[in-house]
Amino acid sequence: MPELFTNAKLSPLHHFDVKSKMVFALLCSLVALFLTKPLPLFTLFVVTLVYALCMRRYKVLLVSYLFFVGVMLLSLFCVSLLVNFYPQFKDSARIDSLAMPFLRGASVMNVVMPMALTIRVQSLLTTLQNLHLPFVIYLPGAVMIRFVPSFIHDIKQVFEAMKIRGFEVNVKNVLTHPVLLTRLCFTPLVFMSLRTSEDLGVAAELKGIGSGNLCTYKRMRLKKRDIALIVFSVVLISTCLVFEYISGGSFYGSMHG
Repeated sequence: MPELFTNAKLSPLHHFDVKSKMVFALLCSLVALFLTKPLPLFTLFVVTLVYALCMRRYKVLLVSYLFFVGVMLLSLFCVSLLVNFYPQFKDSARIDSLAMPFLRGASVMNVVMPMALTIRVQSLLTTLQNLHLPFVIYLPGAVMIRFVPSFIHDIKQVFEAMKIRGFEVNVKNVLTHPVLLTRLCFTPLVFMSLRTSEDLGVAAELKGIGSGNLCTYKRMRLKKRDIALIVFSVVLISTCLVFEYISGGSFYGSMHG
């Protein structure tokens, strides 16, 4: 399995404990669901973007944003087609209406990716075990978080194999051979993802997940910087909620009333 820490120099986020990064990701993701106004959402987006940049995986972050923007543009195209048949959805096709879901989704991505790319597997498993979560939540959570860096490694291998065979992934080939590019990428990624998921399951079993005897190398304790990150996350979501209230937001759930 690929090692999470491929860079010779660790990013600042590697020095934080898993629990503090999980708390930060959880609080930011939850508050993003309830924000409806541009000011609090943009504030959350900017802060989480700076947080994501601290992991120093700029290329991975750029590719993730390009994919995310592509999905949003595809959504805009589909909504535009829908408006031609159902004019009552005209308000949903506006750019400002789609900007809120973009900021909300991008903010969640900004906190989830650093958590997945800057934690050690053993620390993740130990933390999840200490939370005493049900096995049906514990195992999928560990596999999903661990799957992100493994999937990125698989994508790199596919691109390198394509380059060796003479098909380089660039703007020209993307525009002139989109079907071929999709076929060359999609098929190997499916099989590699299946293999990766099987490997992760075997690794989880070897580490004792589900048996009650999870191997623990050392006890992780929160340090001052971890407490500072948790306090900062509370201050951030409080600020966003205040901005939401000042902006006259309905906190999402009350919109149905």
